[in-house]
Amino acid sequence: MHWFETSGKSLVAAVLPGNMGRVLLMRVILILCQLLLVLLSLLYDSISLALAPVMAVITLYITVNVISLLSLMGSRGLSERAYFLQLLVDVLFLTLLLYYSGGYTNPLVSLYLLPLIVVATTLDKRYAWAMSAAVLSCYTLMVFEYHPLFVIAGQHADQFAGFHLHLLGMWFSFALSVGLIVFFIMRMSLSIRQRDMRLAEMRETAERDSHILALGAMAAGAAHELGTPLATMAVVSHELACDFADNKEVSEQAAILKHELARCKQVLSQLSASAGELRAEGGRSIAFDRYIRDTVIRWQVMRPQADVRLNQQSNGKAPELVADITLTQALHNLLNNAADAAARGMVVCFGWNAQQLWLEVCDQGDGFPAYVLEHAGQPEISNKGSGRGLGLFLSFAVIERLGGRLKLSNPEQGGACARIVLPRET
Repeated sequence: MHWFETSGKSLVAAVLPGNMGRVLLMRVILILCQLLLVLLSLLYDSISLALAPVMAVITLYITVNVISLLSLMGSRGLSERAYFLQLLVDVLFLTLLLYYSGGYTNPLVSLYLLPLIVVATTLDKRYAWAMSAAVLSCYTLMVFEYHPLFVIAGQHADQFAGFHLHLLGMWFSFALSVGLIVFFIMRMSLSIRQRDMRLAEMRETAERDSHILALGAMAAGAAHELGTPLATMAVVSHELACDFADNKEVSEQAAILKHELARCKQVLSQLSASAGELRAEGGRSIAFDRYIRDTVIRWQVMRPQADVRLNQQSNGKAPELVADITLTQALHNLLNNAADAAARGMVVCFGWNAQQLWLEVCDQGDGFPAYVLEHAGQPEISNKGSGRGLGLFLSFAVIERLGGRLKLSNPEQGGACARIVLPRET
């Protein structure tokens, strides 16, 4: 949710300059229409227009529009507040023009809806409700305070005695339109922005999956290419052990070589799993607490210098978990990162509730840099001098594929923490 709100604000900020340009163009059209109406009023004697104040307001409106255009061209961005204030300026000038040209009896009073629609479709609901209050207040003010546009006197006055009821009906219609615009237009605009966010997220996921597919292809190729030389080395080491069975030093070195070759074969098996060639026993069901303990114990065999403490924070029978080999590799990546940061004082906390399983890997190192926290989940983001950041990237991808989420943080007490949350049916 936080990601959506942040992305939504950044998306709105990115399109504001373009929208402001359209607002300035709309002003030009309105100013031309106002000048045309002033010209038409001079041709009809029945229209009583305060020409001098109206022309002064239009001139000031043109000046403000030119200044706004120059300011927009000279700036690199536009805040939501500045954009909203510009639209309030439109409401102010429209109010001044209506004040000197008949108030709510002027047919152009419906132009109050234009800035409201613009705000409702481009900004969030706070600004939309503020604009609706502004335009409704100005419209109501024009009901009581204005310079009459038409002069009706003599025998024709009785014909328009009930016209004020029509004008009050216009005010009610305007108030109803304001409420409908803010309620429905804003909801439709929000749904469009949410759709754009989902499309952007889907594109990002597709790009990430493409990156993972490329890594999987490379992993499969590496496993295939390395299989033959490793088999040859295994045969040679076995022959050396047989030929020098009486030599204790050579036998010990041959045993070490066999052990390291076995580790290499295990790594190749994990590479094949990453490429989609999962072994049959990779999907076995196991209790969550046992799985965590077995995974940490196997990892400590590879990193015997690491000091890690397990902390189970839930009681009762642990739920079952499908032991996906890719999940194990993701946990190994997190444990390796923690051990690289500070091999001493590592803590692995885990637990469960009715809905989810969770696991935290915390260390006592320097914590994650700000750019790693900001771009977490993206490829080739690393705080290691020799690292490429693929371990974290693949861990994020595996956890999300299993329906969970991985969050990185720097606790207040120091160090770094990676928290995994998985649904119980994983």
